[in-house]
Amino acid sequence: MSAVNYISHLNGVLRKFSEDDKISSSHRSLYLAFFELWNQKRFPKTIMVNSKQVMSLAKIRSRTTYHKLLRNLKMWGYLQYHPSNNPQIGSLIEMFRFDTVTDQKTNKTYPVSEQAPVQKMVSYNKEKSKHIINSFKQTSPENEQVVIDYFKEERRSSMEAKKFYNFYESIGWKLNGKNPITNWQACAQNWMIKADEIKKDQNFKPVSQNRDNLYTSKDKNYGEPL
Repeated sequence: MSAVNYISHLNGVLRKFSEDDKISSSHRSLYLAFFELWNQKRFPKTIMVNSKQVMSLAKIRSRTTYHKLLRNLKMWGYLQYHPSNNPQIGSLIEMFRFDTVTDQKTNKTYPVSEQAPVQKMVSYNKEKSKHIINSFKQTSPENEQVVIDYFKEERRSSMEAKKFYNFYESIGWKLNGKNPITNWQACAQNWMIKADEIKKDQNFKPVSQNRDNLYTSKDKNYGEPL
């Protein structure tokens, strides 16, 4: 008999569970407890089990529930159960194979090749995610002269272009120090708009209401009213 394929067997039995309306979460839990012990012993034909150990693995507290679920799994063709009348000797469990192409009792098996569509879908999703990430790749100007030329096209000074370049070059071309700049030209436009707003505010700065009208220069004509 060929060695048990861990992944193929587990995929096969889980698929059978999904198609079996009689199977409950408790049945699945008990079966997986047996499967864990079977795997630890390197998949022999039969395994000797201790009911207390299996119940602990399956999170089953009632011995009555344990035996009922075990009889169900046996009746529905998932395993074979050989009870022991000796309390010093554990019962024997024979796990049926679900990783082969041949039918076994009520078992309907599925070849590994049926997993291919899922694998292809995973590969497609990885490529799609990679494309999305690349579409937001950070962009920055090649050098300072490129920025100066761009500012000249917008009728701005070389000094303003150098200030823009040096500022963002010093912070790694990121917004707020966190998010990479994906379009430096758009960032430059915002810089220009902000500069114009600051200049406009400075030109229309109101005279302070706290001005000291008693302050005078040496050439003040004291004949004129304050």
